[in-house]
Amino acid sequence: MKWQKLGRIFCAQGQQDFMVSHASCPQAVQLDGDLYRIWFAPRDAKNRSYCAWLEIDITRPTEVLRLADKPVLAPGGLGAFDEQGVMHSWLVTHGGEQRIYYTGWNIGASVPFRNAIGVATSPVGDDSFSNTAPGPVLDRSPRDPCFVGNPCVLFADGRWHMWYLSGTGWITGDNAAAPRAVYNLRHALSPDGFDWTPDPEPAIDFAHPGEMAIARPAVRHIDGLFRMHYCWRGEGYGYRIGYAESADGAHWRRMDEGAGPQPSEEGWDSEMIAYPHVFEHGGGTYMLYCGNGFSHGGFGLAVAEE
Repeated sequence: MKWQKLGRIFCAQGQQDFMVSHASCPQAVQLDGDLYRIWFAPRDAKNRSYCAWLEIDITRPTEVLRLADKPVLAPGGLGAFDEQGVMHSWLVTHGGEQRIYYTGWNIGASVPFRNAIGVATSPVGDDSFSNTAPGPVLDRSPRDPCFVGNPCVLFADGRWHMWYLSGTGWITGDNAAAPRAVYNLRHALSPDGFDWTPDPEPAIDFAHPGEMAIARPAVRHIDGLFRMHYCWRGEGYGYRIGYAESADGAHWRRMDEGAGPQPSEEGWDSEMIAYPHVFEHGGGTYMLYCGNGFSHGGFGLAVAEE
């Protein structure tokens, strides 16, 4: 599949005090007609992540119509699992309730970070999200030994499904370089979206030479088939887009060729294409994606060409 880039939508450059840099994990939620709210995760001057949003008309996507003037979720209190950041990952609406599933950040000592997954809820149409509990809904465990994050959550076939990033280890470099994380994707089930049981085996595991990181699962359930876009990178190359299909949400077939737009020759998305979100509108298939510097370059929009 070929993709046409429609341009960059947003780059955090101090528009608010919690939007100093980055714009990670964008997710488009339709409000009405061509109007969309895009949820994303900016960072403040202390490098802490937040949950925020902006609104666009998809017929002119590079024009921001509204931008949040305050964060929907902010970092937690002293010693909390999300003290150093609440990185938006996925919003889902079910039974009159909205839920934001997010990555809670803690700064590490021997390694750069340790992450866990939290959830905050709000009635539909209300942005006053609050945490359901003081701790995470998914944390490291015997199956996820180092950290978890980047959740995507759907209610499908009468069950709650989560796909998430699972940290499996760290690679140490020379004395001047911080350890680098290794992570793949896992699947978990829940009766209520709060109490999760991970599958025993990875959902998306390493398949390419030098591959060491698979992130930001974005899943759609269409005609009984689970369709996932994600990003993957390895030794010597930045993130690029992958794609896989599954009948049950647990067992996947990777089909990465042509899964997303390619890096530009120069500019904000010349080094990596990361953190995709795919959605349909007006008979077309669109992809939000982040650019260089793990979203430091902002995010843009592409459309699939038939």
